[in-house]
Amino acid sequence: MTNQVMVAGKPISQFYKLPFEKNTRILRLNVLESNTEHRAGNRPYYLVKRKPISFKKGVLTIRVKLENEPLVKVYLKVEYDHLLVSCSVDTDESYLGRYAYRTLRAMLWNEFHDFDEYYWPECFNEVTGRSKYLDVICDRYGVDIKLKKMFKGFFRPNDYFLDVLERTVLKREEALNGLTKLKNENGIGYCLANTDSLRFHSNHYPFLIPYAFSTNADNRTVKSYKSFLFENNDFHESDLTSNQLNLNKICYQMKKIAKIQFVEYGDNEERSDEIASMNLDKKRKIFELFNKALPMLTQEPFTHYLFTYGMRNIQKRPMKMCMQVATFSMDIPSLSFLLTDKGDYYELKLRFRVNGKALLFCEDQIAMFFICSSSKPNVWYLLESEMDSEVVLFFSEKNFRIQVPKGYYKEHFEAYVDEIRKHYELEVK
Repeated sequence: MTNQVMVAGKPISQFYKLPFEKNTRILRLNVLESNTEHRAGNRPYYLVKRKPISFKKGVLTIRVKLENEPLVKVYLKVEYDHLLVSCSVDTDESYLGRYAYRTLRAMLWNEFHDFDEYYWPECFNEVTGRSKYLDVICDRYGVDIKLKKMFKGFFRPNDYFLDVLERTVLKREEALNGLTKLKNENGIGYCLANTDSLRFHSNHYPFLIPYAFSTNADNRTVKSYKSFLFENNDFHESDLTSNQLNLNKICYQMKKIAKIQFVEYGDNEERSDEIASMNLDKKRKIFELFNKALPMLTQEPFTHYLFTYGMRNIQKRPMKMCMQVATFSMDIPSLSFLLTDKGDYYELKLRFRVNGKALLFCEDQIAMFFICSSSKPNVWYLLESEMDSEVVLFFSEKNFRIQVPKGYYKEHFEAYVDEIRKHYELEVK
């Protein structure tokens, strides 16, 4: 017989069960009230003093005091679709006692409570009670549960995972021959302007912007930056090559549509959907323009990368200290997944290949459609589909690794791996 988790001498199977809202860890007030005749009366939140004191083997222990009554302990364990609750005084699988009810009633101050922060299945060693995945801190402020740094990508059942349903590859033109040569010490270069698209302040999708500069005596490095170039700049067209004239037109198109529009306070659902659709159209158009511009961009000897901190900073001249030398490659990167058996969990890792060679991502150098390798962080590769950029962004937030305990891998994660296998290389070790 399998050893059961024992809390206060009671098997966890004898805890009272309360169902969550479907596909969530949310307990609703009407569900709680329908499972007991107890009622909290007036001020149900203020007359219950409670303090979480431990979180062991997935069981949260709360010290509780009601008015003039002695201290008791209430125990909560969050399962996939229900909450298990018990108490040191009463409550079992058939009866929800007064202390357990009053504790939960106080937690449901907004008529519901999300217990997701306490849902960590297959995380604790049943012998030692410890977890290799979590840091659990218990102090005078209560219980704080955090994933350890190396398990930032830990997956739990019902956690969001990106659906890889459609992957459209854009045809890429062949690279042009030779590099553009400077006619004198003054010229124009091209900058990949990037920022954090999720921030709210004047943000934008990545785009290209030309800049005017003067070179050092070697004609290979920038001495000073004069200004960003916009459509109304009077940089004499006779000083530009046909490649630069065509590339500038694409740059100006990008900048016009690069700014992201955000939902504002008071916008209704219809307006929110309209903004989301408009932003998506802009994103797709910019990706198409990058694909068109890349063969031209690789011909330019002066190319840089700039993290803008928002569109509001693209106004006058570039700051030299912020401009990073960048090289743009015509090589097409292909995403590659590695699924590894790590003992009691599986790890799904994202890499990419260039000319057959497996490379790791440079985590600080991602510009939505462009990626770099950790070995050459100044060489930028343009992804071949918009879906690829979504996959990279999703995995970048998880250190490019997702860990899944074996206890629920087959039921809750294997379908995602099967979907990935249809679109990308998947190596299993």
